[in-house]
Amino acid sequence: MQADVIIIGGGIAGASAAYFLSGQGSVVLIEREAHFGYHSSGRTAAQFTVGISAGTMRRLAQASRAFLESPPPGFAEERILTPRGCLTVARARQEQSLWRLHDNLVSVGARAQHLDRAGALALFPALVAEHVDAGIYEPDAMDIDVNTLLQGYLRGAKARGAQLLAGANIAAIERKGGQWLVSLDGQQLHAPLLLNAAGAWVDQVAGLAGVAPLGVVPHRRTAFTFASPAGLGTAAWPHVSNVDYRWYVKPETGCLMGSLADSVATEPGDVHPEDIDVAQAIYNIEQDTSFRVGRPLSQWAGLRNFTADKNPVAGARAADAEGFFWLAGQGGCGILTSPAMGQAIAAIMFGRDLPEGLRALGVSTADLSPQRETLRPAA
Repeated sequence: MQADVIIIGGGIAGASAAYFLSGQGSVVLIEREAHFGYHSSGRTAAQFTVGISAGTMRRLAQASRAFLESPPPGFAEERILTPRGCLTVARARQEQSLWRLHDNLVSVGARAQHLDRAGALALFPALVAEHVDAGIYEPDAMDIDVNTLLQGYLRGAKARGAQLLAGANIAAIERKGGQWLVSLDGQQLHAPLLLNAAGAWVDQVAGLAGVAPLGVVPHRRTAFTFASPAGLGTAAWPHVSNVDYRWYVKPETGCLMGSLADSVATEPGDVHPEDIDVAQAIYNIEQDTSFRVGRPLSQWAGLRNFTADKNPVAGARAADAEGFFWLAGQGGCGILTSPAMGQAIAAIMFGRDLPEGLRALGVSTADLSPQRETLRPAA
């Protein structure tokens, strides 16, 4: 099969890239699992926020807001974003971290409200009063319907002629005669451009192609759901965490989701929750709230993939084989930055300027480049 672009990885990154690239050329999207979005994309807190410490990631999130709020006609039958709000609380000695979050929000034009103890408790009454002195509230944080977004990308890419191949095991990747040849079970794909969007497996895919690794490190995060207290209407409460990220809680339909907000370096794979992490998260939540979690209703773990500088990568390295591009290192923000990242890599791969929405927020190709100095190991 001949195409202009082969994309390896059918998570949200690969799907968004397929959507935006398929408007400019023929695309084949390959996913090893039987279903698209199986790993990180299917195990997310599904939160849209721009309260992100990594600067480029934060600007990409803000640049994605317009698409998520008002996607193109026909992209989705349901709303992608619904109001939620995000509250971060702190004790008196943590005020400096709280103000840093405030500054990060306003740096990209987001609203940020500084709250005293009473204001924080009014938004999330289950907080233990003596453990809260102040808070920052992001009123425009949202819930993301991840499946609606993912299916919109896939359906839109397919409508533009993209070929979507799930359950596709790659046997070999090689560069030959100005083309990338990707051998699958029973067929071979040919394209001048190859996009590595394989999430936690990007360095393994690079190795198959004879390309040096980027140094992306997967990290495990554990989450679980638990029953809402009887008679307590939590549905309209915001997502809440403490400023040092020892836990977070988010209202879900008919229950609450909790997490240790952990980040444990691990090997790429189908990760599972550790009982000790679930137990620690429950303990932390019960220390700072009135919740008594009991036995979780469900629990799971997912991967968050980080580069050395905690910002994502979209582009090519001069040292790599011609036509090899990276889309990697979204650090748990892959869902909420997917519109901007998909648009960016489509522009980069076809030699065009980044969209005005990204440039207006100060995002440049140098910020996204896999050749940037901040990704190189220290001497």
